[in-house]
Amino acid sequence: MEEQMAYMKKRLQELTSLAAVSGYEDPVIRYVTEQLKETGEDIGVDALGNVTVRMNKIEGKEPYRVMIFAHMDELGLVVNKIEDSGVLRVERLGGIPEKSLAGQTVIAEAGGRVWQGIIGTKAHHVTPSEEKYRVLPVSEVFVDFGFRSRKEAEEAGLEVGMPVMYARQYFDNGSRVFSNALDNRVGCLALLELADRMKGSELPCELYLVFSVQEEFNLRGVLPAVRRIDPHLAITLDITIATDTPDLKSKGDITLGGGPSIGMYTFHGRGTLGGLIPNPKLVRHIKQVAASRDIPLQPAVFMGILTDASFSQLENDGLPMVDLGYPARYTHAPVESVDLDDVSKLIELLEQLVHTLDGNVDFSRG
Repeated sequence: MEEQMAYMKKRLQELTSLAAVSGYEDPVIRYVTEQLKETGEDIGVDALGNVTVRMNKIEGKEPYRVMIFAHMDELGLVVNKIEDSGVLRVERLGGIPEKSLAGQTVIAEAGGRVWQGIIGTKAHHVTPSEEKYRVLPVSEVFVDFGFRSRKEAEEAGLEVGMPVMYARQYFDNGSRVFSNALDNRVGCLALLELADRMKGSELPCELYLVFSVQEEFNLRGVLPAVRRIDPHLAITLDITIATDTPDLKSKGDITLGGGPSIGMYTFHGRGTLGGLIPNPKLVRHIKQVAASRDIPLQPAVFMGILTDASFSQLENDGLPMVDLGYPARYTHAPVESVDLDDVSKLIELLEQLVHTLDGNVDFSRG
C-alpha cells in the first residue's frame, strides 16, 4: 500500500508539474500517451487534442461501449497587452478567481524557457483604507516578469495571446496532497491507474478512456471523442467541492478522506445554463457496487458547478451519465488539496464497476 501511494504521488507530481491551460494541453497529451503505450490496445489523438485509448476489443458482435473521461487542461490567464513599461495585462482563461490573484507567482513559457513572474499588488504601506478590502478585477491586474520595456519582453518571446499560469507547487502530508492543477490532473491520474489495472483483463464491455481538452474553457472539448466512440454509457471524473473547512461547513458534508463522490445534481445557474442530473438507475447501480466492496460514496449536490458531462450527455441519442470524483479543497486557487485515499477508493470503484457493465444492466428511462 505504501509503495502504491508513493507511486501515485510521483505520478501526480509529474502531472501537476506540466503547464497546460485550455487549448495548450500538449505537455499532458505527450505525457499520457507515453504512459499508455504499454496498457492500451489503440491510442489516438484527435484534432482538438483529446487522447482516446481503447483498452480492449470485443469481436463478433456489437460491443457495449463504456467511456470514462477526465480533462487534462487547467485554468489560467491569457496576455492581451504588453505595456510600454514591460508589464503584461491579462484576461481570465477559465474560471480563475480574481480574489486569488494579487501577489501570486506565475509562469509563462516563451523563447525556449520558463519565465517566472508575479501578479502586481500595491504596497501595503501606501494602500488607502478604501482599497484594502477590495478585490481587483482582472482588467486592473498586471503581471511583472521583470522586463524593463515592451521591447525587452517581446525580444524574450512574450506576446499577446500567450497563456500565463499559476507557478508550479507540490507538497504533501501523508495521503493529503497540496498542489496546483489538481483539478483535474487527479482525474488523469485515476485514468492512468485504471488503465494499468485493466491491462489484459477480460472485460464484458469495450472500454474507452479519454483524456479530454478545454473543459475549463467551454466544457465542450470532449464532444468529438463522444461522437466518435458513440458510447452506450459514460462517466466523467472530476473534483467535488470539499465542505469540511470552516468557511464551507454549512454547504454540505463532503470531507477529504471520506471516500469518492457521486454527483447527484450540478447546475451552473447563470450564464450558459448547464449541469447534470445523473441517470437514476446508473446511480443506484454504482451505489450497489460501492456497497458490495465497502467503498464509502459521498453524494454531492452543488449550484455553480459544471463538468464536461453537462453537454456530453446530450450527444447521439442521449447518454446515461454520471459524475464520479474526489473531494478537493481550495478549487481553482493557486494550490488545491486532495486526499489520495479517496482517489485510491475511486479507482477501486471504477475497476469493480467496469466488470459489471455487460450491456444487460437496465439503464432505460420510464
